[in-house]
Amino acid sequence: MIVPLLLGLPVVLLFTYWGFNLTDIAYSKIYGKPMIVHDHLYLKNLNTDDIRIIARYSSFYNKLGAYKKRIFKHRVLMFINDKQFIGLDGFEVTRDAKVLIASVAVMLSFGMRNYLIESVNKIIIYPSPYFSSINRKYHLGEFNPLLKTIVFSWSDFLAGFQHNKSNINLGVHEFAHAIYFGSLHYSDSSSVLFFNGIKKIDALLHTETYIDKLSETNYLRKYAYTNKFEFFAVCLEHFIESPLQFQEQAPELFGIIKQMMNFEVVDVSNVA
Repeated sequence: MIVPLLLGLPVVLLFTYWGFNLTDIAYSKIYGKPMIVHDHLYLKNLNTDDIRIIARYSSFYNKLGAYKKRIFKHRVLMFINDKQFIGLDGFEVTRDAKVLIASVAVMLSFGMRNYLIESVNKIIIYPSPYFSSINRKYHLGEFNPLLKTIVFSWSDFLAGFQHNKSNINLGVHEFAHAIYFGSLHYSDSSSVLFFNGIKKIDALLHTETYIDKLSETNYLRKYAYTNKFEFFAVCLEHFIESPLQFQEQAPELFGIIKQMMNFEVVDVSNVA
């Protein structure tokens, strides 16, 4: 009877997976966070040079405890292995570039069990702002959901690390679009929580008095009010770079985003 048992094993695993997902979604609806986030059985490590780069540029990583730093490094490696990196206009895709891009993605998805941001397969990097033949304008970055591709101007991507109090961070901005899009098409607990947060933000955006009061603070740059997608991306930049001010200026919005991202710590701040 060994063969029938073996044949039945994938079915058992499939039902177990479905059962876990249903339980996880139910748990997230009750408690506002996934039941399990870091479910890695084996944690792979990065080389010394990779770790040095992350420690130099990522204050988020530096604030983590020892075990979660191991998870962060594992996720960075898995993200790098999962994506195709392409350099254009003479840009050479170095290991450091891959690590830095992956560290931004992993930071944003650190509170999620499905952390690879599946709405992205390719990452294209130009050395500087690039010209688009479609709208005849220079771009700093973009996310194309149909092609599952993120594009960065490397000089502007790096500026997000060098000026981390400016509330302008190209890496955060474009990955915010990718995570937003993914929440519309996936049904895991993190995507469900994220999408529920989007609905709450949409409700705020349709409240004229709220938007008027928020815009009067001049905390968010004007580009945030272009549309709901840009609003979230700009909000996430502020959430990462000036969380204390964000919490002070827009506590309700801050709380929604914090729950969406399931952040236990917030970058460059002491907010719990």
